[in-house]
Amino acid sequence: MDNYLKVLNALTDETRLRIINLLYERELCVCDIGDILETTQTKISRHLACLRNADLVRDRKIAQWSFYSLNGSSRLKYVDELVHGVLRSRDVYRHDLALLRKKEKAGDCQTKMAVVRSMS
Repeated sequence: MDNYLKVLNALTDETRLRIINLLYERELCVCDIGDILETTQTKISRHLACLRNADLVRDRKIAQWSFYSLNGSSRLKYVDELVHGVLRSRDVYRHDLALLRKKEKAGDCQTKMAVVRSMS
């Protein structure tokens, strides 16, 4: 029961919902999430810690970058429905995804550059 309370608490904040929405697209670094949501890396890191504590996301490090992705747990299927059935019908969440795609097309995405550097 404790974990469900952590999950429900994590889902009560709009910034955390926006982060989850972005992570449904792909793994992202803190700096890219901060750029898209127009907030500081410190605030994003604090929200990501809450999401990690609720087992909604996982992280990995490459050099100085921290990358976050969704935790693919099948017991959190209701989050899929929340994202695809509710969030993505709202303007702010669609706008975030449009900014992510714009960054990717422009080659501005730090996540992509860090992965390329780590493979060299």
